[in-house]
Amino acid sequence: MLFLVKIRTLYLILISLLIALGISAQSALDEISLGKEKQSANDCKKAIIHFQTALQRNSNSIEAKIGYAQCSKILGSITDSKRAFSEVLKRDPKNFDAVIGLTEINIELGEFSEVPKRIDPLLEEYPNHTGLRILESRFLFAQGRKELAIHKLQRLSEKLNHPTDVEKMLGELYLLTGKWKDSEESLSRYTSLSPSDPDGFYLKAQLNLFQNYFHVPKLIDSLKDAEENINNALSLNSKHEASRLLLVKLKMIQANISGNQEKAVLESAFRIIYELAREFPENKHYHSLEASLAEELGRTQFASYHYRRTLGLDDLDEIVRFAAEEYSVKSEKEDSKLRRELGEYRRERYIAEKHSLYFKSAKFHLLRAKDLSPQTPSVRSELLEFYDLSGESIQYVNLLLRLREEDPSHFKLQNKLDFAIQKLKQSLESKEGYLNVELHGIQKKPTSTSPEVFVFDLESRLAFPENYPAGRLLAKAIRYDLSQIQNVRVTNNGELAKIRNSLSETNFHPFTKTIPFSVESLHNLDQDRRNVTKIRYVVHGSYQYVNDNIEIDIRLYDRKLSRDIGQWKTSQKGRDSLSTIISRVTEKIKNILPIEGKILRVKTDEVLISLGKSDGLSVKSVIQFIKNDALVTEGEIIELGKDMSLVKPKQRGWEKELATGDFVTVRPNEDKARKNN
Repeated sequence: MLFLVKIRTLYLILISLLIALGISAQSALDEISLGKEKQSANDCKKAIIHFQTALQRNSNSIEAKIGYAQCSKILGSITDSKRAFSEVLKRDPKNFDAVIGLTEINIELGEFSEVPKRIDPLLEEYPNHTGLRILESRFLFAQGRKELAIHKLQRLSEKLNHPTDVEKMLGELYLLTGKWKDSEESLSRYTSLSPSDPDGFYLKAQLNLFQNYFHVPKLIDSLKDAEENINNALSLNSKHEASRLLLVKLKMIQANISGNQEKAVLESAFRIIYELAREFPENKHYHSLEASLAEELGRTQFASYHYRRTLGLDDLDEIVRFAAEEYSVKSEKEDSKLRRELGEYRRERYIAEKHSLYFKSAKFHLLRAKDLSPQTPSVRSELLEFYDLSGESIQYVNLLLRLREEDPSHFKLQNKLDFAIQKLKQSLESKEGYLNVELHGIQKKPTSTSPEVFVFDLESRLAFPENYPAGRLLAKAIRYDLSQIQNVRVTNNGELAKIRNSLSETNFHPFTKTIPFSVESLHNLDQDRRNVTKIRYVVHGSYQYVNDNIEIDIRLYDRKLSRDIGQWKTSQKGRDSLSTIISRVTEKIKNILPIEGKILRVKTDEVLISLGKSDGLSVKSVIQFIKNDALVTEGEIIELGKDMSLVKPKQRGWEKELATGDFVTVRPNEDKARKNN
């Protein structure tokens, strides 16, 4: 009897477990169904919750894991997506959704070695599988084998009578390679066969804009058709991510067409990117774009937050970092969180690099730290050491004076100051009366007449660059670094603003707001220089910025010779890429420019000129005096100062020939030797 009771009890437990498992399985299926419903409605935030619940109830469900992986990928959780796809493929190596999803991630991350071993066996078994063939073409295209990628898809399209997914991919590849007519034909064919897919209309809008990007009048004319295609896409799916982003860019163009920014139109673009940045919080591009638009609209809280958020997602983005620095110096107090963090970062990078081979880029870091955190003791300490070691005696004395004012009882500081002032008084600049003692320190009278350079914005090689202010920011960084070089002058900010306003009337891109170089517009550089030396040298060029890699092509144009006299291509990726690349460029510019100065004063036995050690002169340098492009005489240096020199002309009767303001340079072979060092 007892045995029968035990059997009955075990039977009831077994039945209960089976019922529970059945209920759990059914509820997992229900969750998967709800997840797919939300996923098809492009609501992955809600869909992923259902897929996670389904996996809690049935951890072996491949459908739930695929849905979770796909939604994780869309939401930017790439690590979770890769793991889920990989788990599916361990159990089912021929699961096409997992193969395609994981391979797409590999391609995006540049993990090319993983791709062939996964898709090649399947392509042999299923040679006409359109999804796999499209994946193969994406892989080939990402490797740079663009023509082969297109050729393979063309053959497949003809063989299978133009399947829709193949036509869509062909249209996209044609667009990316600039084959506008072929792209238009494929996309028109696709939208006629699949009129309910928003992707087709989005790609047509992209075609409208991209084919005309580098021809501004045509770009403006194409806005109406592009906007119509975007609206068609959004009418089919109001949450279509790519179409919404493209609409932001279109509205940015519309806001800047007239040259006077239409704030209401830019506000509408800001509202869209505001929504995208919150729907996709891991997308650094959305945060960067929102920060830039917020800055333009004067929304400082949004700008500050999203610059910090962008750098939090990718602290190797050197362009965004420079943009954030420019914004914070202009718009935030020194004790603001963003500005303090940026200043501390630059100080740390200076310390890391100051004893390395990248000393010139280290200087860039320190000067940026000074701009961001001028009152921070640790920055001042590094500046003091730098000024002392580099011979910047005036800056050294002025900083010591400020420190002494704050701590008058610091005797060690006072001793340093006394010694530095005594040394400065012995300098040629002081003896000739070019140093003035003023309330806030020592000021030097301007003496430099070195070659002056105007820097144009760099042009993007890619249509609609992700970081749209990059061309302006790179030009600003070049100007900034050139301004720190003694024997190069850059146009001052007041005149620069006037010239840019004049140039923008004829040469202005409404998306990037860049003012690119053109020979026809160079007359604008002289508009306020009727009786002043004209700007002779012009820096211009192009850039590409993808995946934190900066590539630039810089040229130096000589207006007198009407041609480029120098060209340099360089690239750098990752941390410190901006400071390194800018230091390279400015060094090249400095070395190719001639050493030029003027006579500051004609004395009884010698001549005072505006060239010194900082211009690369030594006591053995031979100075040439030029008048009306002809050599008058040469001279030897009697006393060499930092920024000026006393020279004894060799020719008898030079007193009658030379006058204040006359042009001086160094013997050409010495100039060449300086550039080779």
